[in-house]
Amino acid sequence: MKAAVFTGEPGISLEERPRPKVGPGEALIRVKYAGICGSDLYICSGSNPRVKPPVVPGHEFTGEIVETDFPGLKPGDRVAVEPLLACSRCSACRRGAYHVCRDLRLLGVQVDGGFAEYVAVPVDRIVKLPPGLSFENAVLTEPLAVAIHGLRQAVLELGDRVVVLGGGPVGLLLAQVARLAGARVMVSEISPYRREVAARMGFTVIDATGDPVHKVMSLTGGEGADVVYEAAGVGATATQMARMTRIKGQIVVVGVYKELAPVDLLQISFREQTLRGSRVYNYQDFRRALELLARGDIDVERTVTHVFPLERVEEAMAAAAGGVDGVKVVLKI
Repeated sequence: MKAAVFTGEPGISLEERPRPKVGPGEALIRVKYAGICGSDLYICSGSNPRVKPPVVPGHEFTGEIVETDFPGLKPGDRVAVEPLLACSRCSACRRGAYHVCRDLRLLGVQVDGGFAEYVAVPVDRIVKLPPGLSFENAVLTEPLAVAIHGLRQAVLELGDRVVVLGGGPVGLLLAQVARLAGARVMVSEISPYRREVAARMGFTVIDATGDPVHKVMSLTGGEGADVVYEAAGVGATATQMARMTRIKGQIVVVGVYKELAPVDLLQISFREQTLRGSRVYNYQDFRRALELLARGDIDVERTVTHVFPLERVEEAMAAAAGGVDGVKVVLKI
């Protein structure tokens, strides 16, 4: 089979590999689509210390079962894969919070993932696709689950003024689910292309190259946003988030930071704001993501802007890293 492999040197290469053998409690999946995430770029830069190469990246993927003997699953089943591999032993797992497992691993990070024609997956990580949901649309299930989980970290009320900092894939998905929850949503983004996408989706757009804090305060009558979702994971938004949130407002950090970032703790303290983190998702979030996609509640067409064949994986990774204007880049396997 063909597989895109991170070998330890920066970059990714297409290789011929043996098809994975299915072990006890596993199913073999023929991958159809795989999304490229910022964490895949981080892996292939050689900077992620948790990755032991060689490894096949790709934790956002969907496909068809070709081999399994597990009851309830059969060849031909159309599925999405929840890539979290928890230890089931630590205190977080025992409390039911397996998504923040102390020793959490992921398919596509510590274990071979979906940038390949075939992948072996534990059967308890497999979720069947709802009828009518295409493989291409279902590839957004994992990042949409991230957005849904992040949304649920705040107590969001009908009509709340929400700011999403960052108009990347997760940011735009967050904006969409916040609107579905009844919020009035503003999206702050530095990229002109992504600002235009957000505007076409119907959101109030803030040019982050200017003064987004001033703009939010102006749009909210000097009060600030009820909820701010930080979805960029950069120092600039870390600095901004507390200053644009109202007194007693809420801040949720969904973006993944690679280094320490400045946060205005004085604002958080003096305004008695609530600051929460959000990490990946749980089964409930994953299921809800599939439901929203199946109902057509998510603007997939504007979110998935580029689709590349697996043979052009290097070009696809460059596009995801900012080589072209776009939002979500996907591999068609």
